[in-house]
Amino acid sequence: MKNTVKMMILLAVALLVTSVTAFADGWTVENNQWTYYQNGNKLYNTWKTDSAGNYYYLGSDGVMVTDRFVEDERYVDADGKMVTSAWRQLNGRWYYFDAAGKSIRDRIRQINNRWYYFGPDGMETGWVSDDNGNYYYADPADGHILTGTWKRLAPAEEMTPEESSFAGDGTYWYYFMGSNGRMVKAEADSYKTQNIEGRQYCFDEYGCMQTGWVRVEETDVPIAGFRYYNDTESIGPLGAAHTGWLSAYPPEQAGFGTDVVWYYFDSKGVPYYGTEIEDGTDDEALAAKFKKLSKNGTTNTYLFNKYGNPVYGLRKVVRKDGEVTSMYFGNANECCLQLGEKNITEADGTVSTFHFESNGYGYNGVKNNRLYYMGKLQKATDDTYAYYTVKDKRYLVTRSGTLAKNVNNGGSKKDKYEFDYKSDSKGEDAGGLAGDSELDVPSFVVTDF
Repeated sequence: MKNTVKMMILLAVALLVTSVTAFADGWTVENNQWTYYQNGNKLYNTWKTDSAGNYYYLGSDGVMVTDRFVEDERYVDADGKMVTSAWRQLNGRWYYFDAAGKSIRDRIRQINNRWYYFGPDGMETGWVSDDNGNYYYADPADGHILTGTWKRLAPAEEMTPEESSFAGDGTYWYYFMGSNGRMVKAEADSYKTQNIEGRQYCFDEYGCMQTGWVRVEETDVPIAGFRYYNDTESIGPLGAAHTGWLSAYPPEQAGFGTDVVWYYFDSKGVPYYGTEIEDGTDDEALAAKFKKLSKNGTTNTYLFNKYGNPVYGLRKVVRKDGEVTSMYFGNANECCLQLGEKNITEADGTVSTFHFESNGYGYNGVKNNRLYYMGKLQKATDDTYAYYTVKDKRYLVTRSGTLAKNVNNGGSKKDKYEFDYKSDSKGEDAGGLAGDSELDVPSFVVTDF
């Protein structure tokens, strides 16, 4: 009896051991394939981990999947382990899987300090764009997006830029920002200026770098809205807004003329320009707004007209106090302020004597015993003498332009026209009967294109 009970106990233990071995939870090799049991049941269509925390996928047959996509966004290698934080080349395309094992798709992602663009089927190369219309360029060699650099490229198929003088071979210069590689471009039908390494550049709506004259904004004085972007490296970095002096053809816009002229651009590329002032005449009068500039190693004073050109010749200028006078800026090769006593050929061809003070303004009044108006020496022309009123004082001058002092041409000492001239010791009128002669106004050069 005892032996029978003992045999029954041993048999029960054996059956129990056999049952536990056949249905033990965890990973099991069946027919040389890995499966997984939980609570004695084989698992299907789910992820499970090993002791190291690696993920594996059990397919619809309960067998661990290898070397294929799972759930269309994760991938398992040949050993069945889910790929995480790693690149894989699959079917000729590169994919990157994040720390959760998901493939990066339809967005830009920074990986190891480089940016990449991923489409629905892995990493893209060449021109790429996002949903917001921003463009990027991915290096065809390794797919990284260009950042903080220039690149000369043929445009993307959907881009339709105008031909450029500096890229007639169908390629254009583009700049890709250092932060994320976004191509610099303007809004439609406009231009965008961008500071790059301390210099100003200009781009159109397709991201093409511009050269030559570009009207970047609408301004009351048209030239103020223009910039000149270097079209050759002989005058500065290609495409950078020009600074300093430049001899160039004017913008192709009505009113600017067609001849090569001088311009000066400040440190931001804005051209200097002058302001025309209405003074009740048809002549051009410029506001006295001067610039001291160096040219060929010499510093001089310049005055610019509303077209952005330094003026030359005899010019009508309105001082800050409202007084209208003349200034002389030399010939077309000089274009800078001239001082002192000068014989000048006026715009009508007349050669006249002028006097310009140390500030450049033509003198109004008596200087060195001579009378000047708007800088021009006033002379008697028709008679021996002539009266002129300058700055509310009436002076008597001779044919040479000097003051006629202590003149008493009354009684029997009338001139041939029988006009009575009288002056005091200062050459001012002392009761003469002759009327004023019309002031001899200078003939000014005007900017007329």
